[in-house]
Amino acid sequence: MQLHVLQDLRRRLGSVSECELEEERVVAGDLVLHDLRGTVSLLRTDRGLLATMDATAKLEESCSRCLAGVLAAVEVHFQEEYVPLVDADTGARIYRAEDDEAFSIDLEFWLDLREGLRQYILMSEPRPLCREDCAGLCARCGADLNVGPCECRPETDERRDALAELKQKMDEGK
Repeated sequence: MQLHVLQDLRRRLGSVSECELEEERVVAGDLVLHDLRGTVSLLRTDRGLLATMDATAKLEESCSRCLAGVLAAVEVHFQEEYVPLVDADTGARIYRAEDDEAFSIDLEFWLDLREGLRQYILMSEPRPLCREDCAGLCARCGADLNVGPCECRPETDERRDALAELKQKMDEGK
């Protein structure tokens, strides 16, 4: 997920290059993606390169109810500016304001898409389920309710005791 972009940085403003992405496994921080497929286009800007990614992948996740391992399909669409740390023509260091939030192109002109990919997936991450009818975990003992019921007794709320007594009296009166 790293692109060498020295030639792209030497092109005239407004020029575009496109690259096909086909990665079997991508580790982006704490995320692991499988079968990443898509494209990234690089538009030369006055500061650097505007990267536009459109891709699909399978994300290693945990079921949001029972924590079982799941491969969730994700679509990634993002656009971010990447700014070089050195000038591509002169090799002179480029100083940026401390509050500049653009991603950097390193000193050897490698543009790393993984952090942008990670951030955009985290922002749009689905809450995957291992199956539609997943029962989840018991909130008290942590037992997997997909396997069967747990040994916990149902919680009672003392505030409802008066209503339960009233219901019982009404049922007896019928």
